[in-house]
Amino acid sequence: MRVGGIFDNWYYIMKEKDLYILKIGTNALIDDNGSVRDFILSEILDVATKVLQRGDHILVVTSGAVRLGRSMLGDLKASKTIAASVGQPTLFGYYQKKAKELNVTLAEFLLTRPYIVRRQQFLTLQKTYTELFEKGIVPIVNENDAIVSGTDWSFGDNDSMAAALAVSLKAKKLVIASHIDGLFDQDPTQNKDAKIISKVDNISDEFLKYCSKNVSSNGSGGMLSKLKAARICSAVGIETQIINGLVGENISKALSNEQVGTYFEPRKVNEKISNRERWILAAKNSAGSVEIDDGAVKALRSGMSLLAVGVKRTYGQFEAKEVIEIIDKNSHGVAFGIVDMSKTEIESVLRENTHKKQLVHANNMFILK
Repeated sequence: MRVGGIFDNWYYIMKEKDLYILKIGTNALIDDNGSVRDFILSEILDVATKVLQRGDHILVVTSGAVRLGRSMLGDLKASKTIAASVGQPTLFGYYQKKAKELNVTLAEFLLTRPYIVRRQQFLTLQKTYTELFEKGIVPIVNENDAIVSGTDWSFGDNDSMAAALAVSLKAKKLVIASHIDGLFDQDPTQNKDAKIISKVDNISDEFLKYCSKNVSSNGSGGMLSKLKAARICSAVGIETQIINGLVGENISKALSNEQVGTYFEPRKVNEKISNRERWILAAKNSAGSVEIDDGAVKALRSGMSLLAVGVKRTYGQFEAKEVIEIIDKNSHGVAFGIVDMSKTEIESVLRENTHKKQLVHANNMFILK
């Protein structure tokens, strides 16, 4: 892929320091009564302090505002937008109180998808976080559910947002702390003989059958969303670990690179990934997808552009210049790219049999190997 334009103007100044991203789920942080688990909050910030002391950087993606807000309102059916607007300031207040006890400076961020999808906002995001890391400040990040819940501006869940940030910021590792022990070979809620998979070398569709598509009882993600996050991060050489955050010292162990939960081995990246490629991959949640035939798969992997002749069907909604996923007939990810046409325009092209139309230029594609 050609590298150029504004993407060349951003560079990471962390030198030899590593960035760790910790995503804490609602069920790990908020108890059944809708209260913040104080011991979990203490462990999060205590571990963050240790990461800073050893000379590395850390960013925390936190869930829990919606569940906390509903508890404060006494209405478990309150909309996500209302609950988040009530719960978010209180949630960050808990973080601030603990941080002051440990003499740690925090920065609060409420993100929406355009901060990743739009190129200029993407670059500003990178620059802002880099400056925070240089000053030893810990960003506490959540999606702005009060504004974007249920809209196209939403990431959908914080697992996806954490993965997008990990890719965008060249993280060394993403740790996803939930209320489950990791990835199992069967659904542990249905089969008591289910065994945890401690290490995954290659994330393939073989593992999708181990994942529940149901979202968690209080949060918005599930194991499937976590596996997708691990798959994206592994593609660009980022380690991923799914752990049970309710088990004492698991968070500390994972951020110290000890084996707990399920560890996903990152792909070895021989070539430097350009910042433009990072943007394309990080922004992948911004749109739908297109399915292509075997001939098109071979063409893309040979460095060619995607033409309409190779497209079988479209999924989801997307506009021209958005980032879409390109999948094969088995729904395996092949690439991510900036599409030249909207979903409606592509479907019109397919009906009219104008198959020589270019849909995604080779220079605007990230090929998954």
